[in-house]
Amino acid sequence: MKGRSPELSQVQEQIASRIERMPTLACTVARRGRRTLWEAAPAFDPYDHVHEVRTSEGPTALDEAVDALLGTPLDDMAPRWGVWLIHGYSDSEYVLFYRAHHAAQDGQAMMDALRALFSTEPPASSARAALAVATARRFWKQRIPVRAIAWTLADAVKSLRASLSWSTRHDLSGEARVVSAAVPEAWLRATGRALGASSNDVCLAALAEAVRGWLPTGSIAPGQRGRELYVHLPISTRAPEERFTVGNRLSAVRIPLSFWEESPTARVAAIARAIRPVTTEGMRRVLRAQTGLPEWLVYQIFRRVAAKTEGTLATSGLMRLPGRLAMGEDPIETVVPTTFLDKDLFEMAFLAYKGQVVVSVTFDRAAEEVGNLAALWADAVERLHEDVGLDMSTPATVQAP
Repeated sequence: MKGRSPELSQVQEQIASRIERMPTLACTVARRGRRTLWEAAPAFDPYDHVHEVRTSEGPTALDEAVDALLGTPLDDMAPRWGVWLIHGYSDSEYVLFYRAHHAAQDGQAMMDALRALFSTEPPASSARAALAVATARRFWKQRIPVRAIAWTLADAVKSLRASLSWSTRHDLSGEARVVSAAVPEAWLRATGRALGASSNDVCLAALAEAVRGWLPTGSIAPGQRGRELYVHLPISTRAPEERFTVGNRLSAVRIPLSFWEESPTARVAAIARAIRPVTTEGMRRVLRAQTGLPEWLVYQIFRRVAAKTEGTLATSGLMRLPGRLAMGEDPIETVVPTTFLDKDLFEMAFLAYKGQVVVSVTFDRAAEEVGNLAALWADAVERLHEDVGLDMSTPATVQAP
């Protein structure tokens, strides 16, 4: 953010004044007998969730601060989110770093939280009412779970297919780094329209192309040639009345990325064909119906989803952050998503905000010398745009976190 850093108290006061716009920020996990549930945290104080990081001056200080925060644990006994004011690395710029536990907030909830805390628009009057309407009822329990069982079994069979995997020269270090890049959102929209695909389809096709150029020479064993590379695509299972409920409301489906396809435009078309059947409302009902199955089976389903089988990439899908955000009078010009790196070589997140789509790559430092995957993704988007003969008047940018 451009401007002189505010005092920590100013950030705390803005956060505290906005909590009522999203009451689930005050919820925490509790045990009641054998049940685990969300409830209002006793003695909740929003000031406890706003922190300060003072850095030294210099171009690498911000990167080092963000990388360190990626591994900072969140308090198990409190609502699992926080805001960090990072400053000191520049006299005319500062960063607000927002983190939340994925069990408490999925992508949609995180976008809602950012808008609640920093939006320049009036609060949505429906937020509190929607929260009151949403209860612990299982809205989909009345669905016949036969389709859910069939989908689960079919997906389990598909997951047995050998996936493309690769090796690096080093074992994982457990230390994370973040790099990011941005392209005009208009590029993705225009490319998608020209190819009969969505912006998200174009994001994933560019991801496959970027990984092809990023993988170190010799990292794919000869016997792996021809194996498909899959991505776990998050699918929201929120019913409309659950919009402002606390907790994660996501499932995921495996999507082939046509990794070996030489034509980037043909890859976009193939990904679009693979995604369309699994992003319908009917499929969302099937995924919601999975939670109406016996508890032990639900547990196994979500274990499988969370396991991220070897060679399957994890991404956020393309999230959108509408409107404008600000800290006090300072407009927030850029929002860079970050992800938690859980024993993976890298994970990616895509976010559209203010006419730009930012890709963020969180990767293990073992891959630090391989290359900038975010920049390769931006290059792949640009080449796709060129391939369909569209206007290239707005350049892509590579940026710091």
